[in-house]
Order: sequence, then C-alpha cells, then structure tokens
Amino acid sequence: MAQKDFIEERRQKIATYISKHGRAEIADLATLFNATEATVRRDLIYLEENNLVIRTHGGAVKHNSEKSIWQTTTVLSRLNTNIEEKKAIATLTATQINDGDSLFIDGGSTNQFIAEVLKKEKRNLLVVTNNPTIASILIQGTDNKIMLTGGELDKETESLTGPDTESAISNYNVDKAIIGVTGLISDGYCYTANPLEAKIKSLMVDNAQNTILVADNSKFGTTAFYKIDLLKKAKMLITDSKTSELDRKNLQEQGISVLIS
Repeated sequence: MAQKDFIEERRQKIATYISKHGRAEIADLATLFNATEATVRRDLIYLEENNLVIRTHGGAVKHNSEKSIWQTTTVLSRLNTNIEEKKAIATLTATQINDGDSLFIDGGSTNQFIAEVLKKEKRNLLVVTNNPTIASILIQGTDNKIMLTGGELDKETESLTGPDTESAISNYNVDKAIIGVTGLISDGYCYTANPLEAKIKSLMVDNAQNTILVADNSKFGTTAFYKIDLLKKAKMLITDSKTSELDRKNLQEQGISVLIS
C-alpha cells in the first residue's frame, strides 16, 4: 500500500471512530492507530478542514452534518426528542430554585419542561423571560410574577430577540439565570444557531447573580453557527446520566458544578 493510501485510510478510520463515539482524545487515537500524537494532530487538522470533525483541546468531536450550522430546529421538534432526559433535568433544576427567587429563563425545549415543574413546585417566583410559551406556563394558576420582554418573535424558536429584548433584559438584576444551549464543547464554548439569541443568553448571564446551564447529553460535542463564552461565567451545569465522564471532568476542571439527573 502506498504511503498516501495508508494515510488516507488511517484518517478515514479516525473520522469513523469519532463519528461513532462522539469524541476522542489525541492520546487514545495515537494508541489505537499506532501513530504518534503529532501525526494524529495533523490528521485531525485535515479532517476538520474537510468538515469531518471539530477539533477541541486535546482531541476532536464529531461534526454535526444533519443541518447547516446556522439553521435551527423548531421547538416542537425538540420537545419530542430526549423527553425523559429533559424531564429529569427539569426536576433536578427545580431543586436549585427557592420560593421567592427572581429568575431569567430563556427559550428552549428543556426550559419549557423546567417551567412546568416550577409551576407545580415553587411559589412567588419573579421570572423575566423572552419566551411567550414559558411565560404562559408559569402564570397559569400560580402566584408568580412574569415579566415578558418585548422584541421580534422568531417563528422557529418561539422566542423574542432584538434590540427591544436586549434593552429590557439589561434593566433587570436577578438571583439566577436558567440558560439552555444548542451545543456545547465541554473544554471550549457553548453554541447557538442564532447570534441574536446568543446576545440574549449572554445578557441574562451577565445580569444574574448565578447561572444554571441546562443541557441533555445530545448537546455535548455539538456546535452551531455562533459561539458563546458561557462556561467561564456559569457555576453549575445540569445534565443527564448519559453525558460522558470526560465531559463531566472537563467542566469540573473549570470550576463548574455538574449535577446529574
């Protein structure tokens, strides 16, 4: 076999391995394919340039090719995926909220499940949200006070964004922010498909005393169009038991408390 063919075969095997397992470390790939770590790094650079993997510190994660990175899916479709995991995350998240807390809650399917639990289990909440559905859930039959921001309603995410939304959020200071993400690289960044949505998340985090990130296992190793540096600001992330030990370790090394539902 020619040297070029051997290299291409190894790179294809590496891409297949990462696609199957979701992520891999350079050291493990070097051992698995009997190559030096320097060689594996070059392979990963090549694979990333060809949109087959996404490099991270010390390794790589699979490339999400199901949709363009600037596109988002509807909330309805997301409400019907990983339902049990999201419900478990919602139940655990509610234990971190006290009666009388003031909260930011942004849009998203997991946060809709969280709103349902908060409605049943907590009292006298003050919630600022940019999502009309979440506002509707939390106001029904409760003594909660809801502040719904203005802004432009996005038909895919069913959330409000834009200058009016940003201005409203900037005026408030709350105890806790509950923030969902489209994707997350545990030793890097969080991601969302919409830059306007990213701005809302960042403002909520900046104007909250504490931030709780919520993400089911499918969000790990997934990227999207816009990068958000939320991990440096978050103190807690709540996920499910299918999230890998490596991802948990990466977050904990950054000082983030990881709770498993």
